[in-house]
Amino acid sequence: MCQTCARVSPLPRDLSLRLDAIGSPLPDPAPFRHAAVLAPILVEETPGDGPRILLIERAGNLRNHPGQLAFPGGKPDPDDPDLVATALREAWEEVALPPARVTVLGRLNPVPVPTGYVIIPFVGLVDGPFVPTHAEAEVTAVLMPSLRRVADPAVYRFAGEREWQGQRYELHEFQIHEPPLWGATARIVYDLLQRLDLAPARPPEAP
Repeated sequence: MCQTCARVSPLPRDLSLRLDAIGSPLPDPAPFRHAAVLAPILVEETPGDGPRILLIERAGNLRNHPGQLAFPGGKPDPDDPDLVATALREAWEEVALPPARVTVLGRLNPVPVPTGYVIIPFVGLVDGPFVPTHAEAEVTAVLMPSLRRVADPAVYRFAGEREWQGQRYELHEFQIHEPPLWGATARIVYDLLQRLDLAPARPPEAP
């Protein structure tokens, strides 16, 4: 059970049980490779809008996904013992989030992307105040919207379905910034909201 979650709404006490276990088997990514991201949930004692997530706006000069909103993350380094270490290292490098501040609770669904990677998202709880310092070479800005704001139906748009590599997947968009949150990261966010019972309703014709 997540003790911090028990005292913070809207986080369910059993959040860690709603996530995939960290050590559960991963799908073979071939012909792709694994990458990892950290989906940080920020929890503070002070009253406000409740728990927040942390997103980055990727620098416009990056080769892959320039200018897009994303979670901190990237491909493994040879010295990373596992993908959890990759996600934590990238969060430290990109927004100066100390690994010791993060309690990794579990995983979300893997997300393949056209750049040749299967993204493995890890959900991590950050208890107490955190002030990010972003790496300007990689990150243009850091966003920390509340879960309530992201889950607001007024900012959500179901953008249909698409088939790629023989699989169908849903397209989601969240108008929380300019540019909006879309693509692989929006799929990860919607997965997280579903597990928190906060996901905005899709149109009646949506599957």
